[in-house]
Parts: sequence; C-alpha cells; structure tokens
Amino acid sequence: MGKILIVDDEKDVAISLAFILRAGGFQTLIATDGKACLSLVKKEHPDLILLDINMPGMDGGDVARILSDDPATKDIPIVYVSGMVTQGDATKVHGREFISKLSTGEEIVKRIKSILAAVR
Repeated sequence: MGKILIVDDEKDVAISLAFILRAGGFQTLIATDGKACLSLVKKEHPDLILLDINMPGMDGGDVARILSDDPATKDIPIVYVSGMVTQGDATKVHGREFISKLSTGEEIVKRIKSILAAVR
C-alpha cells in the first residue's frame, strides 16, 4: 500500500505507530532522530514521512525544511505528529498535515490513506 517513514525520538511511540500502520497494510521504517531520517529518506524513498515536531537536536521543522529544499525529496508528503496538540485543535501545523499521537489507530490509518490518495 505504501512505505511510511516514522520519525520520533521516543522509540516506543515509533514502534506503536509502526505496529498500527503495518496492521493497516503499510510497510514501515523507523528513525529516532533527524539525521537518521535524512539518511533513510535518501536510501529508502518512502511514500510519506510521519515526523515528530519536538525532537532534540534537529527538530521536525528543521528536518522538513531540509527535505523540502532538496529536489530529490521535496515531493514526499510530510505529516507532523505530536502529542502536544490534539486533532481538535488543528489539522495543519506550519502548513503541513498533522496527526495527533492521541488519535486512534483507525483514525491514523484512515488519515494516511486519505493523504496518500490525494497526492497520487
């Protein structure tokens, strides 16, 4: 169905998201920091990136800017994920799609499918 790169400094959160997405039919990759994300994107060419906003070192905004400025990666959809903002508060953060870590697994899978369908 699609390859999703999950980027979150909290490994247990990344593993939980990967489990949810694999159950929804997606292939998943995990990176636990911005540097690892940039390396995996170049190597694996994911269909979508789920990117935590608050990470030590290189935060989600920094990673998104780097990927958006690179012609080889600028078209990969980036969806921010955070537990600090609820879905009811926002559907977009800094102009990007947003999914709350508090969403149900069903909501996460449905939203990712919708986003991928819109860009294909």
